Amino acid sequence: MKRIVVLGAAESGAGAAVLAKKKGFDVFVSDLSKIKDKYKRQLDSYGIEWEEGQHTEQLILNADEIIKSPGIPETAPMIVKLKAQGIPIISEIEFAGRYTH
Repeated sequence: MKRIVVLGAAESGAGAAVLAKKKGFDVFVSDLSKIKDKYKRQLDSYGIEWEEGQHTEQLILNADEIIKSPGIPETAPMIVKLKAQGIPIISEIEFAGRYTH
């Protein structure tokens, strides 16, 4: 099963995570900030694992693909590590676009 990690759990990140889960992916969400309670409830209702206040490398660097919030700079340490490993990084919009006409 392909592992998708979503970085950033605001509205579009949580939405991308739910879409990925509905499409059958193994999904994990990580946000350096606090996740709003409504998004935590949404993720929980779909059985999506998440973390807030940190990025746990062993839970992120094993991704097959990363869906990144546009608010995360390309120079962020985790993004630099992901790029060094050659893990594809796409936007929430790009991911959603795969499933629309």
